[in-house]
Amino acid sequence: MGIVYLIIAFVLNGTATVLFKVEASNGINLKGSLPHILMHNYAMIIGFVLFTINAIFYILALRSLPLGVAYPVMTVMSLIIVTAASIILFNEQINTIQIVGYILLIAAIVLIFNVKV
Repeated sequence: MGIVYLIIAFVLNGTATVLFKVEASNGINLKGSLPHILMHNYAMIIGFVLFTINAIFYILALRSLPLGVAYPVMTVMSLIIVTAASIILFNEQINTIQIVGYILLIAAIVLIFNVKV
């Protein structure tokens, strides 16, 4: 079950980061009353909520997964999700060297996760 919790955690983590980029692109608005701020910065608020839920699932994953396995998987897979979203949603470009880097990161995760969990 730890692996399922970890997958949920890194998907939520990556999604929250993408929502922060959406908010940054729209221009964060911190003027006015609290209800006004909340209504006009919904992507940021949802991102914070997703990060909180991510932390809960990550802690659940750590019950049964070694930290030395869970943390690299969490960070690299979140990075992969964020990079894919940046290409698809924000039309950001990555170069050949970066692609090689992502391939090496995935290879590293395969090797790290090869540890008996």
